[in-house]
Amino acid sequence: MKRAYLFVASATAVVSASADAGIVGFSAFWRVAANGNKVVDLVAVMQNSSDRLLNVYNVNTSSTFIQQPGTATRGFKPDAASSTRSNIVDSFCTIGVEGGAPYEGQYYASGGTSADGGFSTGWTTLGTHIPANAGWFLSPPTLADNRAESLSHFSGFRENSNTAAANGTFGVWAGHWVFTGSTSSAIITISGTSKDGLSGNTGTHTATHFQQLPAPGAIALLGVVGLASRRRRA
Repeated sequence: MKRAYLFVASATAVVSASADAGIVGFSAFWRVAANGNKVVDLVAVMQNSSDRLLNVYNVNTSSTFIQQPGTATRGFKPDAASSTRSNIVDSFCTIGVEGGAPYEGQYYASGGTSADGGFSTGWTTLGTHIPANAGWFLSPPTLADNRAESLSHFSGFRENSNTAAANGTFGVWAGHWVFTGSTSSAIITISGTSKDGLSGNTGTHTATHFQQLPAPGAIALLGVVGLASRRRRA
């Protein structure tokens, strides 16, 4: 069992003259898969549907991620054949959705996602840890892939980095993390840069020690809620 952490803080630094500048925080949607793994979809929350996520950077996490077994060259780079939100055995990074829309009901990670210089290992080879201060971006940034989508497309228990993120209804998919079932919490410090779809201005946001999985108490509470629900059905 991993050591439990508590949510610490979230800070924002906006470089924009616009009041409606893009990114306002981060949200993580997590669920328990049929195989017992815990799956998290990390989202950069945007203010408007026209906003775009350009990149995430200075990513730091001590978490151990699951990589799909038997493929030693997979890594965190999206794989066009299997990097979907329904994947329950592989972790990967992305900036949005391939083509900006689902294909046959599946949301595929953007093939235009590239790693910055901080991703010294694990991008195209098996890697269960993200290197310190690593990041990824979309190239070219004009693709439809990085445009905000409705957060109603995501499912699971929602953890938010701040109040603005909790109230957000649009976002851009930034990562798909898979953990063992015994993982009780996962912490990430992350920064993101966005482009406002209305003004064209850019803005940045940093979430510090943002928890992607609920603390053990929250997990226990969910178990009690689930038990009560089953009893009512019975």
